[in-house]
Amino acid sequence: MPTRRDKAFLAGLLVAVLMTYSMVWLHERTLYSPGDTEEITLATWTFNINASNLSCILGREKLLGFYSFRNWSDLLIVFSYSPVAMRNVGCDDFPISGEFVLHLRPRNESVAIRRVLFVVENVSNVSVDPIFPTQVGVMYFKTPDGSFEVTETPVPGLEIWQAIRAEALKPTWGEPLGLTPRIPLDVKRCGDGMTIEARVRFRLEIEYLARTGFFKSEKRKIEIEIPAVYRLYGFENCPYEC
Repeated sequence: MPTRRDKAFLAGLLVAVLMTYSMVWLHERTLYSPGDTEEITLATWTFNINASNLSCILGREKLLGFYSFRNWSDLLIVFSYSPVAMRNVGCDDFPISGEFVLHLRPRNESVAIRRVLFVVENVSNVSVDPIFPTQVGVMYFKTPDGSFEVTETPVPGLEIWQAIRAEALKPTWGEPLGLTPRIPLDVKRCGDGMTIEARVRFRLEIEYLARTGFFKSEKRKIEIEIPAVYRLYGFENCPYEC
């Protein structure tokens, strides 16, 4: 039979274990308070496209240009975009596609990525097809390390396939995140205008925690907006053939 001293020891041990677990749990998740929001708007990415130089044969798409961005604060943010284009036989429909390669890395283990939203808004003269990478027909996947889940997400005024969200499934102090959404756009020529200006807006929102104490952190946010224009011309020399 356990003595009163044994029972007291076991009760004390249980309390110590629970307190230790609670301290570790609180240290990992922290009590966070609102922090700053940094807003960045980049200069317009411009792609000038001579329609008569485009091919209508699949696999012979023309590279339109390359843009990249790098920013270092609490997070190292690096992304790049290099679209290609082709046309149809009638030279009045222009599919444009390209990967938006995004890499995020906390500066150290006191920073944790919580949520990332990536949006492609069609501003004028262009339609946006699904940007979400299909995984065996399911619009959902986890990053290889299991730290983040990636899904389509609704954004007011847009189709659901125009935005994706990556969300942390556990505390991710110091863990990086990479995303590569493919951006399929379609521009149609209506009428006999000599040029077309198709405009989109890429929008990136990054929400993260920055540790301010053993149990405390700030919830901070970075918002990046990138306007882009695809300027098509040269229709008068675009042959009705491939």
